[in-house]
Amino acid sequence: MPYLEFLGHQIWFEEQGSGQPLLFLHNGGNDHRIWDHQVSHFARTQRVIVVDHLGYGNSDKPDIDYTLPLYTREVELIVNELDLAPVVLIGHCIGGAMAVNYTLQNPDKVRALIVFNIATETTLCAGPLQDVYRGFHGNPEARERFVDGFEGRMTREQTGAALAQQFGPGAAIEPEFAEHIHELWNRPGQMRSLYRNLACFDSFASLDRAERPGRFPPFLAFWGAANAILPPEGARDLLARLRPERVRMLEGCGHLGMREKPAEVNREIEDWLAALPARAAAGRSTG
Repeated sequence: MPYLEFLGHQIWFEEQGSGQPLLFLHNGGNDHRIWDHQVSHFARTQRVIVVDHLGYGNSDKPDIDYTLPLYTREVELIVNELDLAPVVLIGHCIGGAMAVNYTLQNPDKVRALIVFNIATETTLCAGPLQDVYRGFHGNPEARERFVDGFEGRMTREQTGAALAQQFGPGAAIEPEFAEHIHELWNRPGQMRSLYRNLACFDSFASLDRAERPGRFPPFLAFWGAANAILPPEGARDLLARLRPERVRMLEGCGHLGMREKPAEVNREIEDWLAALPARAAAGRSTG
């Protein structure tokens, strides 16, 4: 399997296809598999790169704090090492935060920004994970004892119920994906990394103060209208400050809209990418 070295650790990635590079960044707790339907679709015409972030999936899971600055450096490494610029960044949750933060720092290296359900301190605290963050922030001993109590011993019923919370009401969850998640969440270090990540969400608060600068690539945002993890009402101020050209509310979808309505999401992204040359030309004519 291909890996990149990052701060002395190994980060797993995979490439498919050729053409314009699209870098997909997953959410906390899961891995690159959330993007299955996008990878199979876009790899036919684009260069698609998926990654497992440090702490998750096939990547190393060191005993460190998982913060937004750390993950922004990860994006920088991937873009530079794989020579992706100008890249289309497509991120979800913490991956969305990584994509936005990297773009704020490197707007010239990003061709377009596409994000789902951006995780910030404010958007996280609008949902049920606020209690996890508040309870374990600054209390690593309690956090580690909590994870010790279940790591590697989650039943299928437990992983199935937790996964269902990431989908909208009545959504069909593919059995093979549910089985993958059960195995993933029982890997040593996977859940420990998630809870260390959640305990460090003060590091994501910088995005709650960020405003879109004058020089910024085209920006498309998705949000699950029935997202119980990061409720859409918690994102109003964030989206007003970042000012995406388009905000697409996915009706009936929860936190994993890219898996709940893949055809609709893929079509929206495809149309957005097809219109990029016209948007770039319009920007030059008004600049």
